[in-house]
Amino acid sequence: MAKNKIDNTSLALDKDFTIDQLLPKELVDHYMIRKPIGVRVHKQDCRITHVLPESILIGKAFLGDCIVGIDDKVITSGDELHTKLKEKTENIHLSLKRNMFSWCFHIRTTVEKIQIDRDVERITPNPVNHYFVLIRLRPTPEMQIIDLGLFVKYNNRDRLEVDYVTPNSLASIHLKAGDVIREVNSQQICSKSMLRYHIANSIASSGVFTLLVESPIRDTVRDHIDLADDVVQIADKAAEEFKKLGKGYVPQPPKRANPKRNIKLKEEKTEYPIVSDIDPSKLRPCKNAS
Repeated sequence: MAKNKIDNTSLALDKDFTIDQLLPKELVDHYMIRKPIGVRVHKQDCRITHVLPESILIGKAFLGDCIVGIDDKVITSGDELHTKLKEKTENIHLSLKRNMFSWCFHIRTTVEKIQIDRDVERITPNPVNHYFVLIRLRPTPEMQIIDLGLFVKYNNRDRLEVDYVTPNSLASIHLKAGDVIREVNSQQICSKSMLRYHIANSIASSGVFTLLVESPIRDTVRDHIDLADDVVQIADKAAEEFKKLGKGYVPQPPKRANPKRNIKLKEEKTEYPIVSDIDPSKLRPCKNAS
């Protein structure tokens, strides 16, 4: 896999930082599975060309992945694979070299910077994370459609922002809605056409491209929920009240049910206060109020 050299003066990278030595050349996953494996492979390089619906590798092996090893033996051809699978063993240790994968490296946590003019830059108090993302995708004859699952839009600052990622897609591994794509292959990106061109050109030539992503630091609990401030405050107060009620509680293991035991209902009631954002002492009397 060809490496994309990163310019040391690239945005968000320190001058003494080089990432080339960290770039993964390949990704190999290992599975302990039961025979038969239920896939069809190419005779020359053991590239997976079809996964049967009843295969045990459904959701684990994909088109373009190569079988590179079984147990302690390196597999380089279809004949070696066929010979190894004929051995009288029930389970095998399968090694798969991925044709598609995503790799991410956290560069640093800093504050957001806005380019006002060519020589004027404004620093905001908003914290952001800078990530370096490498995505490998080599087209094969078996892949009829190449879909990264990445959809972008222009935000209110005319920067490219991730609008949506298809679930379980290659882009969804390390990208999410709200991330800002600053660079592709060390080239600053300012339009959708530039992003599309650099990604398509890299996939066709080397099968790998890199992204420099600026991700705002969000509240992980409400990452994808847009709530009003007063609703969030009420929810926080209610959560604190429930935490107080749960202090000292030790969960007990369930008891075995006795079929001869009669079920009785207790008339005791447990009341929980409804938390509001209104202080009762600040309420004013109202005429004709029920």
